[in-house]
Amino acid sequence: MRRLHALPVLLLLIFSCKKESDNIMWQRSIGEGNAMFVMSAPDSGIAAGGEISGKPYLLKLSKNKTSEFSFTSSHVGLFSSGWVCDSCVICAGSSGGAMLISRIDKEGSQVWDTTFSTEAGFEIGITKLIYYGSHLIAIGSSDPDFSDVASSGLFFIEFDTAGNVLNKMEIEETDFISAGSAAIDDQGNIYLALKRQSTGEKPRASVAKYNSSFQKLWEKELYNNINFSSGCNGIAVSGSDSIYVTGATEVNREEGTLNNSYIVSLSRSGIIGKKKYLENSNAGIDLVINNSYEILLLNRNCLIVTVINPENGYDISLIRMFKECDSYNTDAFGTDIDLHYDGNILASGSKGGSFYLALKSSSQ
Repeated sequence: MRRLHALPVLLLLIFSCKKESDNIMWQRSIGEGNAMFVMSAPDSGIAAGGEISGKPYLLKLSKNKTSEFSFTSSHVGLFSSGWVCDSCVICAGSSGGAMLISRIDKEGSQVWDTTFSTEAGFEIGITKLIYYGSHLIAIGSSDPDFSDVASSGLFFIEFDTAGNVLNKMEIEETDFISAGSAAIDDQGNIYLALKRQSTGEKPRASVAKYNSSFQKLWEKELYNNINFSSGCNGIAVSGSDSIYVTGATEVNREEGTLNNSYIVSLSRSGIIGKKKYLENSNAGIDLVINNSYEILLLNRNCLIVTVINPENGYDISLIRMFKECDSYNTDAFGTDIDLHYDGNILASGSKGGSFYLALKSSSQ
């Protein structure tokens, strides 16, 4: 396979220090695009990926947040998730309706890449990666913003870090289906945050559990008044029996409807627990559980983080990325959240149409 060498991008990096954002400890915008994921690396650096100018893009930063390398794929498409090891970053996404998986070494050169098309013919718009044991599992599905596609489904591929495929399964669906985040428990069971839509009906939110052989064990619908749209985006499994899910559901307002972000807890057997509405004109996009077992939930518009006590579902605090940002009218959108090595909040997304990363204090 052809090795691609990272192009210099230092001249493209735009570091912003606007007054409106002085609540942020650090931020970076790059080119025209969207940062689809961000994560802490084993070396205490940061890895983030997405797309810039229609190409899958990966950026690796050192502990002091200087650029170690960037990588731009030759494919047209995007990276929607990643996993970092000591000597590599493995990214997964889509290109031309196929699942794309690439391994990038620590110098920013491509070691291998491959695409997988479904035999059933449904297209892959996004792919989520989860790591279990010594293997990775890629889960591909349609883009959640294109629910009018003719066919859709879920595509599971289990592979090792050398790129060897160990297992795969296609699940074709008669309804539209898109998987947001994926999570895995200590038994190897996989949990998916889903958006479903039947012809002529509103989208509906659901959560599904699959075993390690990709067989569905159960699926539960959430927030599904047939007159209102809903969907699931983020999911996390706690160390106890609980699963936490976030997304968006429509609610009434004088002018019609608007989205509310929400959080729902479920047991691992699928029993629905506490439900809570959060931000108006927003969508819960991702969540992470910190060392104090608090839930940090990223709302899409304005990258607002809600800190939640999982015991009672109450909001502990609201952490704003920007001092002034109107969720009803903004160009700042979040996609992913993680905890930095120092416990502060890493968030990715887009701002002003640019690939965007930010580090925010978890105590503000």
